[in-house]
Amino acid sequence: MADHYDIIIIGTGAGGGTLAYRLAPSGKRILVLERGSFLPREKENWDTVQVFQRDRYHTSEIWQDKDGREIHPGTGYWVGGNTKVYGGALFRLRERDFETVGHEGGISPAWSLKYHDFEPYYTEAEKLYQVHGQQGLDPTEPQRSQDYPFPAISHEPRIQEIHSDLQTKGLHPFYLPLAIQLNEVNRFFSECIRCNTCDGFPCLVHAKSDADVNCIRQAIDQANVTLITEAKVTRLHTSPSGRSITAVEVERNNRIQPIFSRYCGSFLWRD
Repeated sequence: MADHYDIIIIGTGAGGGTLAYRLAPSGKRILVLERGSFLPREKENWDTVQVFQRDRYHTSEIWQDKDGREIHPGTGYWVGGNTKVYGGALFRLRERDFETVGHEGGISPAWSLKYHDFEPYYTEAEKLYQVHGQQGLDPTEPQRSQDYPFPAISHEPRIQEIHSDLQTKGLHPFYLPLAIQLNEVNRFFSECIRCNTCDGFPCLVHAKSDADVNCIRQAIDQANVTLITEAKVTRLHTSPSGRSITAVEVERNNRIQPIFSRYCGSFLWRD
């Protein structure tokens, strides 16, 4: 596995998966490292007891907070990261989120980049993740250069009743921006079957737009992209100046070994 790559991406979640998809056509030699494996497609994907009571798809790791108290994280290590079990709701940050924000625990300083700098990328991401929605309904909605790429998903009957009741009271309910592969016009061609499992569940029919299905699987079709699963990154090596990362150390098959970026010097190989 010790080899040289132009780009090494650590993790295949929303960030790493999207980046791999975006860079795959560049022709650069790209390595994608994922601590977990592909989440299995099995009947338990839709089993409430297995998913929520037995935490089948969450790590059994125990973390600790700053006071040494145990934390049982609701996270999992899979290709696609936690997008494998998210509910598909993809909201944009609002303009004010990039400004100075006061919290109970302190002050979040303003970003050097603002919402308008990210807006074109939000638009591209919504296309990639096939987000359904309708602009103009949410009074807090930020400025958009384009409408959602797919129409809003119709409400279930009871939710529609609540939606209508809220409107009669002068409130402004809106459709969630959902990244699911649902075709309500022609259900025969719809990946999503509109089941009663989504948020918190893996999708057995791969109808949830996640970083695995929408990004990684397409990226690794390119000959220049290599995905290695069950590879836990344990250390980053830097250049003498400390300004660039030249190699990563990976734990795989009970061995620690380095993977190099191109044009780096010599590094220790530690078993």
